[in-house]
Amino acid sequence: MPFTISRATHTTKKVVLVELREGDRVSRGEGVPDAFFGETPESVERDIRSAIDALSEDPRDLQGLEARLEERFPHGGAASCAIDVLAHDRASQAAGVTLRDFLGLAGGEPPPTSFTIGIAEPQVMAERAAKAAAKGFTVLKVKLGQGDAVAALSAIRERFSGTMRVDPNAAWTAAEAPARIASLVPFDLEFVEQPIDPKDIDGLRRVRAASPLPIVADEAAIRASDVPRLVGACDGINVKLQKCGGVAAARAMIAVAHESGLKVMLGCRAAETSVAIAAAAHLAPAVEWADLDGNLLITDDPFRAVAVENGRFVFPKRPGLGAIPAA
Repeated sequence: MPFTISRATHTTKKVVLVELREGDRVSRGEGVPDAFFGETPESVERDIRSAIDALSEDPRDLQGLEARLEERFPHGGAASCAIDVLAHDRASQAAGVTLRDFLGLAGGEPPPTSFTIGIAEPQVMAERAAKAAAKGFTVLKVKLGQGDAVAALSAIRERFSGTMRVDPNAAWTAAEAPARIASLVPFDLEFVEQPIDPKDIDGLRRVRAASPLPIVADEAAIRASDVPRLVGACDGINVKLQKCGGVAAARAMIAVAHESGLKVMLGCRAAETSVAIAAAAHLAPAVEWADLDGNLLITDDPFRAVAVENGRFVFPKRPGLGAIPAA
């Protein structure tokens, strides 16, 4: 099924999976390229191969790895994420605990994940929303930026009464965004994600000042160093492991955001497999919102790890990510 956002339509997507076999232990990581950041499957694979020696012989040496990845990938990205996720899977497996336990988050309750409704004809979007509701999802993220947003949300609201957030993927200008957002208020939305060009922070500040709905920054928030300049320009940020460079970088972003009074959503890129989604799901008890449905939007996930039932994560007891080949 095609998946459409404001700037692209996807029917297939290539990801890069990496495995490290040490005796009976298999550790896994995943890099999911995003053309918006200039990544391709080939560039991600090349970067992983060139930097895999950043891994230490000691699985516990995550701080050393973080420093080496920071030097090699100062802007984060999918290749850094693949190596970092593999290292966290490896370290937690070596310790004999789940990644949630390893991160000290096993006692926390993660938020429910949203299910994403891509851009289509309003009635098609409404039908997809109804199917998500029938599967127990209580939160939807609706893609906007093409077509009639009011018509789409009207149709969806006839079939779905739960929590709804919207994401125009930077399709609007700073001048038009306030009026567009105002027109969406009747649909009882939780927040609007990245309404305008991520480079226009001053514009985002003006949009947020005029907006009756909370604003969440996505593409404008790549690394922890980006967060301070977003204070006052948004109410929260979308942290994606593939974008920032992995678990360690995501934890740094979450810490800075919370210290700055911003909420955090853990997000994903379209078509992540269960390996990448599991890494973020284990981190989810540390944040307010989750949008981790990339593996639910694909037809050929080669792994299974963290299941979703009624929109809630169901964590395996297996150590590490808990990822195993799909049957």
